[in-house]
Order: sequence, then structure tokens, then C-alpha cells
Amino acid sequence: MYDAEGGGGKLSFVGDTVSKAPGGAGAGYVVSQTRFYVDPDEAENLIKGLEKAYLELRNAKRYSDQITQVQSPGKDAYSGFATLKIRETAGDQEGGYGWANEKARLALKQTIQNIKDALAAYKGTDSAAQDALKPRD
Repeated sequence: MYDAEGGGGKLSFVGDTVSKAPGGAGAGYVVSQTRFYVDPDEAENLIKGLEKAYLELRNAKRYSDQITQVQSPGKDAYSGFATLKIRETAGDQEGGYGWANEKARLALKQTIQNIKDALAAYKGTDSAAQDALKPRD
């Protein structure tokens, strides 16, 4: 979702976010969208920054994958239960770090694409406006 109607020469784009749904325990998660505006001259820098954040999240996911494979430090029940909880917290099931990381990466990827689309639309509109103002022979 995008538009080049930010007003004042700004690009308007939509960013996705994932948050806990209202309603308490067991309510799940929802994806919401927020409209942002950026100066067209800064859009490329924003894209680069978001792409860097995406790569950082991907690297962090590798660590969480390793954590889900951790072995119990002892044979007692407490160590076993703690290890299971650590694996669950780092894991890919809803609410775990791996799950949240994946949702964040998907949201970043979509937001990056939205900015690229808005920038392309802006450049197309700007080019068309310049062509319309050129003198005709």
C-alpha cells in the first residue's frame, strides 16, 4: 500500500507492526498498519537502514535457533523444566522470540517494498509533471 500524496513533497507509505491483541491472555496477535511520511531525498537512506535492520534480525534469529537446541545443564527436574522454558521462549511458536523475529522481518520486508513503490510512484509523478512543463515546439 502506498501513495505519493504525502503533501509538502513527502512520500507517504504504510509500515506494518505486530502487537498483542486486546483482551488479555490468549487473545493472540494482530498486524496493524501505520502511515509514515519521508522526504523523497531521504527515502533511499531509510530503505538502506531498514535493510540493515532486516539483516540484523536474520542474524539474531540464528542465535535463537541455537538456543532452542540447548541441553539441560543437569539431570534434576528444575534444570529440565528451565531448559524447556528457555527453548519455548526462544522458539518459533506464537509469542516466542523466533516467531516474533519472523513477524518483524516480514513487516520490514513489506515496509521496504511499500517505500520503494511510493518512491517509484513519486518519481513517475515528478517526471510526468516535469514533462508537462517543458515547452513544446
